[in-house]
Formats: sequence, structure tokens, C-alpha cells
Amino acid sequence: MEINWYEVFIQCIGIIGIIAGLSAFQCNKHSHALALKMTEEGAFGLQYFLLGGYTGAVLNLVGIFRNLIFTYLGKRDMQKELKYARIGLGVLFAVLGFLSWEGYISILIIFAKVLSTFAYGTTNMKKMRRMISITCVCWICYNFYVGSIAGVISDACNLGSVVIGMIRYDILKQKEKIKE
Repeated sequence: MEINWYEVFIQCIGIIGIIAGLSAFQCNKHSHALALKMTEEGAFGLQYFLLGGYTGAVLNLVGIFRNLIFTYLGKRDMQKELKYARIGLGVLFAVLGFLSWEGYISILIIFAKVLSTFAYGTTNMKKMRRMISITCVCWICYNFYVGSIAGVISDACNLGSVVIGMIRYDILKQKEKIKE
């Protein structure tokens, strides 16, 4: 059996995404989580492009732009602008998703990107983690479809990381507050 080094290279790009994605949901600061998500989306955007998953590539690369906007608006506490940015970016993801249509599988990631746009547009980490748990499941399905082994691993790990973050910050910290 001969090793296809190009395929190995493509899958290795996902390792960067895996590391960044796992780290993002362990942050309790919004801007740090978004910076790590930009790294993850860039790595997987490149990987999807090389695998021929153009909807995933386009939507992930636009996700970097989205996260930059949200980081800027979040740091300046521009809630009204953030609301409009979420709506505008949600529409942009839907349009670009349909323009790069790969079949019905595209609906999953269009939904995931629109939902994650609303998730990352909130500075409430508890709400963000809940919404992102749903998007992880959508991306796992897409990753199987395009053949991104690293993507499947990453989103399964992201889902686990989100659950750990929910337990650490949303459940255990809440119990500590009740005890006080």
C-alpha cells in the first residue's frame, strides 16, 4: 500500500484547526475564544478547499472576517451594531452557501454558520457554548461527506470541549454561586 503524501498533508492541516478549536472553548474571555476560532476556521477553510469542499472553504474563510468584526464590536461594547452585524453576516453566509452549493449537505453547514454567527455575536459564553454544541454536530456530518478526518476529530473534540466548558463554567460555577 502506497502512502499518498498529498492526502496526508491535507489531513495534517487540520491538526492546526484541532488544536485551536480545542483551546477556544476553554477560554472564558470572548476575544480570546474568537481569535482561536479564526485560526481554526483558516486551517479548515484551506483543508476544505484542497479536498474540494468549496462550501465549507468559503464559509470558513468568511468566518474569519466575521470573528474579526465581532471582536472589534465586542471590545467596544457596540451592542446595537453587533445585532445588525449578526443579521447581515447571517444573510451573507446563507447567500454564499447557496452560491457554492454542493448538494443538500450544504444546508447543514449554512445552518451551522448562521447559528454560529449568532453564537459568536454574543458575549454571553453560556449561550455561545449551547449554540455551538449544535453546530458541531452539523460540521461532523459535513466532514464525513468531504473526507476530512481531521475535521471529524476536531468537531468531535470541539463538542467534547464545549461540554467540558459547560460543566466548568455553566454548571459548577453556578453551583458555587448558589452556595455563596
